[in-house]
Amino acid sequence: MQRQGNIKEQKHYKARHLKLNDLKQEAQDTHLYKKYLYKDDIPPYPGPGEVSLEFHVSRLKHDTYKLEEIKNDGGFKDPNSGSEDPDRLSLVWWSLAVAPEEIRSAESRLLEEIFPNRTEEQARRQQSFLWKFASSPAFSEKSRYGSYRFTFRVEEVLEAYSKQFCSGTLPVVRVLRTSLYRQEVMYTVLVHSSANDKLFTEYPILSNAPNTICAYRDGCFIWNPEAMCEKHWYELIQRREENLMDAEEVTGNVQFYVWDHVAIALHVEGGQVLKFDSDDLRKNLTFCERDAVTVPKSDFYTYEDAQNLVTRLWPNWPSPLEKEVSFQQRF
Repeated sequence: MQRQGNIKEQKHYKARHLKLNDLKQEAQDTHLYKKYLYKDDIPPYPGPGEVSLEFHVSRLKHDTYKLEEIKNDGGFKDPNSGSEDPDRLSLVWWSLAVAPEEIRSAESRLLEEIFPNRTEEQARRQQSFLWKFASSPAFSEKSRYGSYRFTFRVEEVLEAYSKQFCSGTLPVVRVLRTSLYRQEVMYTVLVHSSANDKLFTEYPILSNAPNTICAYRDGCFIWNPEAMCEKHWYELIQRREENLMDAEEVTGNVQFYVWDHVAIALHVEGGQVLKFDSDDLRKNLTFCERDAVTVPKSDFYTYEDAQNLVTRLWPNWPSPLEKEVSFQQRF
């Protein structure tokens, strides 16, 4: 989630989570606005306007190529001690890992909100459609950072952080920033110990108000995406007379647009490690294929090379390294 490279290809809005319309206003004088953000001819899709979405995400993922370092450290750290962060904060980065069942739940909530009076027969006729729009890198089985993905429950990560950095008390959750890249909008949530409150007073507490970009509630991060597609292969169709929704393939030119996602940044001072049991690290480890777009300072391996390294690091583990699979294979 940290970027290196051309500083002209990024713009950060400190202590705010800006929805797309607000971000367009803020960024309209920048060259990044003219890349993808300016577009207003995107086919209808779930997220903005009346067709708002709400994902209740119970897991976090951390993609990396530094598997051996993580195994040797027993967990995760900021190898740069904050030197490459815009605010010079030493952070351990995770992102939301939306599961297929969370796609289905979001679809059910959406349909109930849009069609509150639909009949049981109409509900039975409704085909699953939301997964077709989940085509951005936020939902991808592929990685931009490295061949290895750790996926933990939100509660596991926050509990480990609480015990190791908060003396067992609840961590504080704040709005860190909105980051605009060439085609990507990243909303970062900051997690820190209450002992460091004075360091972070300029960042507002993460709100639980409805329709915020991101909230935290009952062990889940609640994400309201506004740009879940990146490449818009489908158009959202509302059949009001039948109380049905559908995804129809776009005819003609397929539009590219920005895509958004949420990152969770845990404040871990330089040199310190957010530790997990070695078996838990292995249990929650999977292999990712390389995405078409990667970030600087990433590295990737074949599955065979990745499996060999994993076997060397966990020689007594009874099963091979699992591969991440796409939503298309799960629906």
